[in-house]
Amino acid sequence: MQLLNRFRHIQHGLLLGAFFFCFLGFQISEASDMPEASDAGVSPISTLAPINIIDSIPQPDAGIRNSIRVHDDTSFAVLVEAEYGINWSDPDSVRFLISDGVYNAYERALNSPAVRVVAIESDASGFELVWIVYDRSLDPHLPPFYPLEAIVQIQVDIKDLSGNSISALTYAFRIESDREQALGFDRLPESASFTIEDSGAFYDTGIEIIDSRFAGARIHYNGDEPLMPAFGPVDEIESAANIGRQAVGIPLNLMPHTVFNRPVKLYIPFPDGIDTDKLDIYYHNGARWLPACDADGNILAGGKGWMVPGSRINHASQNPPVVEIEVYHFSAAQAVISGSSTTTDDIGREKSGSGVTVVASCFIDATRFKGVGLNGLLGLLGLSGLFGWIAKGVTGKTKEKEYPFTYRISRL
Repeated sequence: MQLLNRFRHIQHGLLLGAFFFCFLGFQISEASDMPEASDAGVSPISTLAPINIIDSIPQPDAGIRNSIRVHDDTSFAVLVEAEYGINWSDPDSVRFLISDGVYNAYERALNSPAVRVVAIESDASGFELVWIVYDRSLDPHLPPFYPLEAIVQIQVDIKDLSGNSISALTYAFRIESDREQALGFDRLPESASFTIEDSGAFYDTGIEIIDSRFAGARIHYNGDEPLMPAFGPVDEIESAANIGRQAVGIPLNLMPHTVFNRPVKLYIPFPDGIDTDKLDIYYHNGARWLPACDADGNILAGGKGWMVPGSRINHASQNPPVVEIEVYHFSAAQAVISGSSTTTDDIGREKSGSGVTVVASCFIDATRFKGVGLNGLLGLLGLSGLFGWIAKGVTGKTKEKEYPFTYRISRL
């Protein structure tokens, strides 16, 4: 009987440990997708304060904690939600302090020709959703490109009309190397520019890919844009199929990584026979794929600040079929079959928003937990401690089993 009771205790302990490990894995996956503290500072994302930064270009620590290639002409931009609005006539409402390791740290405010504001949304209450952009390529006092392999640090200070502020929030990213830049250049698809006749007030210029694999892929934009849209290297962005989606076609890589003054029209082609009415559009933010809009054109959380609401048009009768959307900024886009997932049994929870998608699984997948590092080690140590506690309770050598479980967890 004693042996049977001991076996039952072990069974309960294993179940409890498995639940704890699954919960811990989700917490680590969620934390690893959030901006972390670095030598440059901390880049938190809050949804409670009256002024928030909910996305950035590039993503925090891009090229430092991962292998993301950050172009030497990249813009730096933050997507800001301001509940009470921002005084755009006050240059000090927004300040960037920039260091690239070569030039002395320099400050740029709203009155700089290298700083732009692109409005996304506003309402009568004063609420504003805006992209605030710093373009190194438009800075008249510096070379147009960041030094190769430079670690760029940008401190952000923003205040709203009510005196609320974001202060000394620092982002960091690493610029591509000479080798990475050369490899990217070698993989650029052949493309051609053209003029659009009778295009109306905004879209007078276009660019299309000549490569037959991307037949029908084109961009329409305003020729007065300070940075011209183009197509990026082929095969540089992994397919959305790698996150368990039934991806269609090849990812459409787009550059430069900037926010445009006016949304650009993007035409995404698909193979013949594809029903465009059953396709969701995903957007790659430079670090991961995010669901941007569903098959009906409704903006999903991952598309906030990237895709213009109501802009989707399906051109199913064209050859090849094309989906037209308008976007505020560039990285990459791909379609997936609506509601598809090849790893449904593996996925515990998914959420998108604030520039992140978190996929939680009770079975640890190395591709999803790259870079967990110390957090993962601490989690394993905590799990070991939990099993040790269970073992002590089974043998009856101590009375620790009398302590509340929550108390033991709090001490791990």
